[in-house]
Amino acid sequence: MVDKRIRQINEYLFCNTKTIYRLRKIQEIKRGGKEICAYAVSLAKSEPLSLEEQVQQFYDNCKNVLVPGEILTTEDRCFRIIADSFEVAYCLEAWRKTADKVAYIECEQIKIELLHRMSCEQAASVFKEKEIDPLKIIESLETLNHYTNPADKYAALAKFPLFCIAAQDAIEG
Repeated sequence: MVDKRIRQINEYLFCNTKTIYRLRKIQEIKRGGKEICAYAVSLAKSEPLSLEEQVQQFYDNCKNVLVPGEILTTEDRCFRIIADSFEVAYCLEAWRKTADKVAYIECEQIKIELLHRMSCEQAASVFKEKEIDPLKIIESLETLNHYTNPADKYAALAKFPLFCIAAQDAIEG
């Protein structure tokens, strides 16, 4: 049921936010009976829409997809839809595979900042090249616990590929 609702939310956001290039899952855990996942949302440039307008459109779509019992928060530079049984976070990055900006809402104001790190798409390339499954190990590494933003944590993990390989080997037995 939870997976189905998260899929519904993702499909709605993807279909109604025309400038989404990719939704990439960057976190998937269960904590206290609650499913928690996060996605990096890579945005594509769209001539008629500015990045600020894309962020507003995404935010409006997040509000529109809510059903009773779900709330939307904007914290830690991401958008979170929270319900009793799940929490899903969305981290916006612009533009596409070479993203260099993060976009979010803070105190009801649209914020655009430089990433100051590799994008989640670049991190995914590192994981693919090294044959690492980041979703299996990202929560098990204490050195990453201080990251509150899932995209920052995902990108930080990619900076330590040899450590990741050792951690993945240890988890797999």
